[in-house]
Amino acid sequence: MDTYTDKVVLTFHSHYDAVRQRRMLKESGIESVLVPVPRSLSSSCGTSLLMDAASYPAARLIDSLEGAYAFKEGKWSGLPIR
Repeated sequence: MDTYTDKVVLTFHSHYDAVRQRRMLKESGIESVLVPVPRSLSSSCGTSLLMDAASYPAARLIDSLEGAYAFKEGKWSGLPIR
């Protein structure tokens, strides 16, 4: 089973933004982990957040979020950023 199944990866322009987003998620009771950006995705800083896909719809997201991706059918698919 792939590490990213049922997960969402959030990418950011800076490491600071990734840490700030993680803090906001934690305050909302949503668990996440700082991880390197998967090689098939690009990011300005190389740090991303990994979280459960089920939590994504309820997550408060920062304005400087670069992208959100879900792993579906063996490839990354972009998710809408609200």
